[in-house]
Amino acid sequence: MARSFFNVAAFNVRNLVNAEVTYYQRSRYSQKAYDEKLTWLAEQLYRLDADFVCMQEVFHSAALNDLLARYDALLAARHSPTKARLDKYDTVHFEPNINETANNPQPGLAFLSRRTVHSYDAVQDLTARPIDIPDDDGFSYGLTKLSRPVQIAKVDLGKGVSGWIFNAHLKSKLPRFPFGDPAADEANALFLARTTGVFRSLALRAGEALAVRREILQRSQNSTDPVIVVGDLNDGIGAVSTEMVAGEAPWRRLPTDVKMKFWDVELYSAVRSHLRRSEDASIYTHIYNGAYATIDHILVSQEFYYRNRDRIGDIHFVRCHNDHLTDDSLDGAPSLGPASDHGQLVARLSIDPDRLPVA
Repeated sequence: MARSFFNVAAFNVRNLVNAEVTYYQRSRYSQKAYDEKLTWLAEQLYRLDADFVCMQEVFHSAALNDLLARYDALLAARHSPTKARLDKYDTVHFEPNINETANNPQPGLAFLSRRTVHSYDAVQDLTARPIDIPDDDGFSYGLTKLSRPVQIAKVDLGKGVSGWIFNAHLKSKLPRFPFGDPAADEANALFLARTTGVFRSLALRAGEALAVRREILQRSQNSTDPVIVVGDLNDGIGAVSTEMVAGEAPWRRLPTDVKMKFWDVELYSAVRSHLRRSEDASIYTHIYNGAYATIDHILVSQEFYYRNRDRIGDIHFVRCHNDHLTDDSLDGAPSLGPASDHGQLVARLSIDPDRLPVA
């Protein structure tokens, strides 16, 4: 029987904010700059051609609606009416950031789907279920709120298979300072305080990773529903916080029945799977201060892992749309203009009906 293919994309849009609205206390788009940004984003969304798109840094639902209207106009201009209708996103979920105020908008998330969405949820306020690590020899930790929301959707992947897609955006490595902290001004050279700011960011990112992992386990443990985690995790695949989201790989000498408990909830990098099966391939999604890195990720459960003999599908390839990125540590590097400062990942996956359990 024929496979069912679908594409999943990670798309950090870099500050999709309404025109003439100040964000981060200093920036705003003129109407012209806003229009140019919508044009670039719509073209990129068209190139991605993904069935599921997980967007980060979406500040306003109105701006998201403007982007989708621009994208729909591209479809109408370039495709037949039938093809244009099929490529539209029938389901759109925007999740605002609960940390925003009227004078200080904050980045939220958006989830776009061409397939049926069976259920949708979002998590940001952890007050009812905080991350609470009791004191252990001088160490304790608590977290009651994420810096950005996490979106969770159960979707139709094809061939009667439903799966979970998580859209996440963890705290960046940029130092985090209390309001008015003089260490935020580099000219003050308060280096210990700046290092403390880095620690705050690291601790927040780790707590957020733990919160995301908790949501993943709630839906994946002792379940055959595939799980796909998509988003800007703000660190590499080998980083501790990223590995917390993906889960722990079992020690190779553990008994097989114990390993299977780990594999049930472990996630695997689509990029790493692609690189292991390709010759002379390299991928990066972000450049900061001369450092090239992959901080945007698509992680999949064992149902799509090529080394799992009982998988029900596969990762066929991963593309990274990063030609627009420039290394601004080099003299003469062009400006990004309206483009995102992230490359966009697209993973093509499939469900193989011949591998599905017999009902």
